Amino acid sequence: MTKSTPSPLSAQTAQAGNNASPSAYRELALRSRREIHSLKRLVSRFIATCSGKNNLVDQKLAEFRDVLYSTQDVSALLPRLAVIERMVGHQNMTQAKAQSHLDEQFHTSGETLQRVTGLPVQLKRDLRDLLAQPANGDTERTQHLIKLLQLYERAVTLQVARPRTQQTPDIDNDQIRRVADELQNLITELDIDGQAGDKLLEIRRELLTDISPATVVSLTLAALKLILEATQSERQASQQFLSQVNDDLVSISQQNTRAHDHATQLRQAHQDVDQRLDRTITDIERELKWKDAEKANPEAALTQALAELKVIAQENKALKNREQALEEQLAHNQNQLSALAEQTLDQHRRVGDQERKRLLDPLTRVYNRAALNDRLEHEYRLWKKYQREFCLAVIDLDHFKQVNQQFGYEVGDKALKIIARSIYQCLRDTDFIARFGGEEFVILLPDADDETRTDILANISHTIRKLPLKFKNERVSISVSIGATLFQGEDTPTPVLKRADQALYQAKNSGRNQIIWC
Repeated sequence: MTKSTPSPLSAQTAQAGNNASPSAYRELALRSRREIHSLKRLVSRFIATCSGKNNLVDQKLAEFRDVLYSTQDVSALLPRLAVIERMVGHQNMTQAKAQSHLDEQFHTSGETLQRVTGLPVQLKRDLRDLLAQPANGDTERTQHLIKLLQLYERAVTLQVARPRTQQTPDIDNDQIRRVADELQNLITELDIDGQAGDKLLEIRRELLTDISPATVVSLTLAALKLILEATQSERQASQQFLSQVNDDLVSISQQNTRAHDHATQLRQAHQDVDQRLDRTITDIERELKWKDAEKANPEAALTQALAELKVIAQENKALKNREQALEEQLAHNQNQLSALAEQTLDQHRRVGDQERKRLLDPLTRVYNRAALNDRLEHEYRLWKKYQREFCLAVIDLDHFKQVNQQFGYEVGDKALKIIARSIYQCLRDTDFIARFGGEEFVILLPDADDETRTDILANISHTIRKLPLKFKNERVSISVSIGATLFQGEDTPTPVLKRADQALYQAKNSGRNQIIWC
């Protein structure tokens, strides 16, 4: 039989073959496998950073990890998961700093209670044992706080129940006043918003009045409770966010698993269609080449092949519909990932804001003691490496308590803000200032020669003394005493701070308004 030109049937067969595109489904399957692999990495990071904080979160993360073990990688998740990883890292760091601050408050409150006279020996022994015990983990830390609250309640109950004639007559009022001042200064260093913050300000107002020792203890207990509640509330909010992120990722993982299975089925179906199409074409070619004219029946063969091709075309159309549904599912997953990424970015911004606020003194808006510890350690390492001159100075406002007593704490707070800003303006860009507590500030002057550091400290003293402070139509002049020292030899930050504090003590005992080097 002679060869003829391609018939419409042959063209239809070729078109059906062209419509089959298994490579598109292989690409979809590959993309899905990459996404699943990225989710596996996220689970590992979540477990590493969140393990032990919350049993429910740990359990869900473990389940999520197990689901992903049999799935493939999903590359579209990579940039968003990186954001989540950074967010979790920042959140963990914020929680760690908050716990450190809470530990400091715990020991401060315990030491305050230890200084109260007239308490039973057993209560003081229990308090001493409690303060000596290390807290390992959130659970033990919470238990220690509860025990401290119970000790405070016992102390308050004893103070209130004891008849006035039996109460210790030789209470050190100066010591109680110092405790009240220390607590009210500590409250100004806390950055707690909402109802808890308002209540802490009310406690501070009471501390600035003439109150009894029992009231000081009661207010200390109330402040400790408020700080604990605020810390727990922040931790719960973080855990809820992590749990929600985990639930969303589990849902997306399950959807991607189903999409991957669907893509595998489509790929297999296309392979079946291709094989049937190849067999049909082979049958047609064999029938057309048949040499025995009596056995040859090209019309019947072509009719049968046409019917088979129609079936293949219908199946191919169904596969296209399934492919479209799969693409729509992947697009839906992409939208979910975009929404999740936006949520994590918002949380990341909030964590960043909290981290910045954590390092600032809420009242004066200069750096706080936590920021000082970080910066001092950084500058100390640079000094050890390069051995450049490094000065540390402690600044104390002379007789500043009289301003609070005479004009009120609101006036004192306003003066502190003005003075802190004035000190900051006297410094270089490379210098550092932090509120050390109450009316004390610490400044760091790295890489400052003798003339430079002397001029800076003298300028600070002169600037503060010349500030045009006026309260209730009365001009108020405030001076400062400064103790300064240099890092030398094998110094570390702790002894240098002590030396500067000793120099400050000498300046105050020498008539104040002086700069003493040690």
